[in-house]
Amino acid sequence: MTDWIGTLADFAGVEVHASNETRAAILHAMGFDAATETEARDLLQFLQDEDAQRPVATEVIVLAGQAAEIDLRHPVEWAVEAEGGAAVLANGAASERLQLPALPLGIHRLILKTGSRDWVTWILARPAEAVSVTDRTGADKIWGVTAPLYGLTNQNAAPIGTYDLLADYAAALAAHGADFIGVNPVHAMGHTRPDDVISPYSPSHREFLNAWHIAGTDTPSGGRPDLVDYPAALAMRHKSLTTEFEAFNAYGDAAGFKQFADAGGAGLEAYALFEALADRFGADWPDWPATYKTKDTIALASFSAENRYAIDFYKWSQWRADQGVERAQKRATDAGMRVGLYLDLAVGPRAGGAETWVDGSALASGASLGAPPDALAPSGQCWGLAPLSPALCRAQGYAGFARLLRSVMRHAGMIRIDHILGLMRSFWIPDGASSGAYVSYPFDALLAVVAIESAQSGVIVIGEDLGLVPDGLREKLAASGIYGLDVMQYMRSHDGGFEDMQHARPKAISTFATHDTPTITGFFAAEDAKFRLKLGALDEAACADIARDRDNARSTLGGAEPVDAILGRLAEAQSEIVAVQMDDIAHRPGQQNVPGTVDEYPNWRQKSPFALSNVAASAEFTKLSDVMYSHGRANPRRNGDG
Repeated sequence: MTDWIGTLADFAGVEVHASNETRAAILHAMGFDAATETEARDLLQFLQDEDAQRPVATEVIVLAGQAAEIDLRHPVEWAVEAEGGAAVLANGAASERLQLPALPLGIHRLILKTGSRDWVTWILARPAEAVSVTDRTGADKIWGVTAPLYGLTNQNAAPIGTYDLLADYAAALAAHGADFIGVNPVHAMGHTRPDDVISPYSPSHREFLNAWHIAGTDTPSGGRPDLVDYPAALAMRHKSLTTEFEAFNAYGDAAGFKQFADAGGAGLEAYALFEALADRFGADWPDWPATYKTKDTIALASFSAENRYAIDFYKWSQWRADQGVERAQKRATDAGMRVGLYLDLAVGPRAGGAETWVDGSALASGASLGAPPDALAPSGQCWGLAPLSPALCRAQGYAGFARLLRSVMRHAGMIRIDHILGLMRSFWIPDGASSGAYVSYPFDALLAVVAIESAQSGVIVIGEDLGLVPDGLREKLAASGIYGLDVMQYMRSHDGGFEDMQHARPKAISTFATHDTPTITGFFAAEDAKFRLKLGALDEAACADIARDRDNARSTLGGAEPVDAILGRLAEAQSEIVAVQMDDIAHRPGQQNVPGTVDEYPNWRQKSPFALSNVAASAEFTKLSDVMYSHGRANPRRNGDG
């Protein structure tokens, strides 16, 4: 605990030490007071004393199903309580070594009594590895398609993509042999939100679903057929849901809704209460009246009683969204996909959203996630996302993190953890500060939780391991059975071309691009450089250098058309998983998001270039299907093969 806040090397390789002010502010965000030298010294002494008195470390990682031995610092009486506190799995007394029996998968409580004091140690009983492609599918290699959910509108059949259309696209892709369809995060964005927040990576609450994508009875808004008009689409969707809820109250499946609401418990009630409060007082809770901001019990009870209809509406909306995602996964697997939905876990929620207001989330308040200065952003980046607190996470026995993973895995066959580097270290910027520092996390414990939830849900896990990767991170991910992400446009060879994908990491998902980088067509046309030149972020000489580099890269493809050549190289990759962007299949030049821009580019708005009928019948998909099939990547029901 005492070495959480570390130094960093800047983009010139010079080591930078965080100031005492920055360290104190970050500790304050974690709930510790260290504003003065005396307070810092007292805090350090307290933490060291607590550690010395503990008979066992705060957490112990064991292999599920295998007995284990724990060295003790002091004699104890002990008992192991099963995850959830349902049963005592074992107990006894020990002086030097504690013999644990074989434990089931899960996060269990080890209660230790020394004299008059009780201690809690978390026993993380993990599998040797997370679920693999072979575990899930029985195959060695698979492929799938990624596309933004908001854009799956079947041309202009819906104003914004829906879970029902996701199911339709999944079934169409399954017929071509694809084993998964990957989409952006489907976390709850909130009905009331800051006007400029449409990025799915700035959610309100990651344990709940985005009601924007519930299929409604609405009709197209008449806006641009190529871009999502969010204000019109969301107004139409909310009107449709309101009308449907009124009808549901008259003759709907009350028993099914009650079962869902009861299972959601206090967490669902708190989220729905937040939504109702946001309708009244605004999207960001720090701007609310004090009684609601501080969660005054009497004030909240009174508000809940007066606004029960609205709260039930938001709970019902979650039920509808859950049904939609569940149907999409079932439709995908029924159509032949062996994985189905590939969902995304965002790195954090927006600071003023529901997840930072409700209890039990283990998030820090008073700091934001970001990135240190680099060549592209010399002043650094502040993302406005709340970081996970390592202190709270440990104190809660990783329950909040496990619950978050479980919610994303609930109706998925594979998930991606955005910026998985953040499980080892994250860059925190205190509120109001211009500089920040790295905060270290209990990486081995968090990886154990990921492996536990993967095994319990039967879900493959991808870790987005791009950027300034700390030493040892990729090796530990691979050892835990977590797949990395290999982006081909970053994998350049000495001749200016691309690395041989037959030598790529087996434990990885290989793709050419991400939503934040140029598409295949855009890359070779240097569209990203041209756009940065237009913004003034590049000069003409730098833009010309990039264009020459891309021309050289194209020359290494042997004269083949770039999209065909790249997709062929991906198909033959050693990686167990290959993902192809729908935008690349369509030869689209523009990427989905340009980092660092807001209004200068249509971020998070571009609709799919393919209608459902195009997916089923187009020559592009047939050609891609044949290429993947020829390299042993196809579900058995490809075009009736199975």
